[in-house]
Amino acid sequence: MAEARFSQRQSQSQVQLMGQSQIQSLEILSMGGDDLREAVYREVQENPALVITKDGAGGNVRLYRGPSDPTRVSSSSLSGQVESDRYQAALEAHADTRLPLQDYLLSQLHVLNLTPVEMGIGERLIGNLDSRGFHILAPASLLSKEKPGEDERALQKLMALVQGLDPPGCCCANTEESLLVQARQRPEAPRLALFLLDGHFDFLNPPSVPSIRRKVQSFLKVQSTLFGAKLDPAWENMSVDEEDVEKALSFIRTLDPFPARDYGTSQTRYVTPDLYVEKLQDDDGSVHEDFGRGIVVQGGCVWQVRLADGEIPSVAISPSFEHYTGTKDAAVVSEGIRKAKNFIRALEDRQDTLLRGACMIVKRQHAFFESGPGKLLPFTHKDLASVLGVHESTVSRMASSKYIQCSWGLFALKYFFVTAVGTEEGGASRDMVKAEIQKILRKYKGEKKLSDQKISDMLSQRGFKVARRTVAKYRSEG
Repeated sequence: MAEARFSQRQSQSQVQLMGQSQIQSLEILSMGGDDLREAVYREVQENPALVITKDGAGGNVRLYRGPSDPTRVSSSSLSGQVESDRYQAALEAHADTRLPLQDYLLSQLHVLNLTPVEMGIGERLIGNLDSRGFHILAPASLLSKEKPGEDERALQKLMALVQGLDPPGCCCANTEESLLVQARQRPEAPRLALFLLDGHFDFLNPPSVPSIRRKVQSFLKVQSTLFGAKLDPAWENMSVDEEDVEKALSFIRTLDPFPARDYGTSQTRYVTPDLYVEKLQDDDGSVHEDFGRGIVVQGGCVWQVRLADGEIPSVAISPSFEHYTGTKDAAVVSEGIRKAKNFIRALEDRQDTLLRGACMIVKRQHAFFESGPGKLLPFTHKDLASVLGVHESTVSRMASSKYIQCSWGLFALKYFFVTAVGTEEGGASRDMVKAEIQKILRKYKGEKKLSDQKISDMLSQRGFKVARRTVAKYRSEG
């Protein structure tokens, strides 16, 4: 008998795991003003150690009542008071304040390490879900043939990823597929349950143990006699006695046919600025650049960048809550204060990153803020990340769902990130090329219609190397 040989090998690898506070910081960074406002109120409701001290939309508020509050009539423990406050809040809430499904899924998607192409596909998949969590349009129709990397393989990867987010079973075509997705994520799923959900859903009608058993046995018997037919190896030698059917049926009943039922629906929201940019007078040159105060000096101009702080409620740790220190609820107090400090720190980090990032955008794109559209220079997430000293994905989250107000109007922060188009000078932005095309069209307006190739040739003479297909695309976009 041959002697078995075993070997051991040691290897070292570095794996960076994000803590809960880091995940929370990234989620908050990804939020726009409206979402962040809701998140602040939700956090205050869940954590009595946190209070809103000022709300630009509603003045000064105080959402936590300590023991000195005259409306308090009970001397119960802190944990009991917390539960009482939550119950009272539930009684007073008439509107549907459930977290929208899309918002909840996006908050999970945005903390994953995905490429920009994958993130775009994931966001479109989530935006394509109805109130039940199922597809509205066929997922394949969400792909853009013009974008490299957007193919069936990437689509399937992102669908599987979104299906695995909480709540599991969303991003499916129907209830049958959703139940199968949920079952596959459960290691204790009976093999017979997976069989019934994988293309044999009709065997469950009616949900009678003898009926289901008879249908499954008949199917397996017929499959074994068909010429050329090959049974899936996963179902070979599968036991189908009454006990197995009962277990499978009981397991299937634990799955949720409508995984999105506990979540609200996103409502129409009006876009509000997260940042403002204004030009300052500096006749004597005494103003110095200071990103910490939002001051940008570039091209002989001085710009003031400021956050729309009034839209985000100010929060602090409740003084009344700290009075409980040393009581039997000390552990609850300590945990509440710790979470409150982490949340406040995450808000501060979000505002600091957003302000510094916006200042750098204004500095790079000062020609736009001075002269308007058509003046954007090439600038990518990677460029800004290298300046700020953060990961490229952090910049992507910072730019997500944020808007900046300037003298030229309201623009999404993502508008100012543009890739380069080849020129003799080394690179121009898509914005500049589109502006040049508009100049050509205005100049020859009323004459014979210019072909895309002719415009491409004219751009080449002006130093822009742009293919005919790209000209056609830019003309269609206006």
